[in-house]
Amino acid sequence: QNRVLGVKKIAAFLGISLTEEELQHVVERSSFQSMKKNSDKTHGAFGNILFRKGGVSDWKNLFSEDQNEKMDKAFEEYVGGTKLGTKLKYEVYCKA
Repeated sequence: QNRVLGVKKIAAFLGISLTEEELQHVVERSSFQSMKKNSDKTHGAFGNILFRKGGVSDWKNLFSEDQNEKMDKAFEEYVGGTKLGTKLKYEVYCKA
């Protein structure tokens, strides 16, 4: 949600000091548009599959109703009610 803050937190966790220029470079390179543009180099043949549109919840258009129900059930069984489940915001971004 906030790439600048995310990059700063990761750098701090790894004990890396970044200049403002380096920080901006990482933020720019971690945008969806940049990752999609370079996906063939970074992810090979899977790049165009992994970086399709950049829209939240578009996967729902690819799953059948049955697949959506199975995913919701599996998420609830394995991750629901955990801290990770809360951080993933499944109800907001993923639940069909």
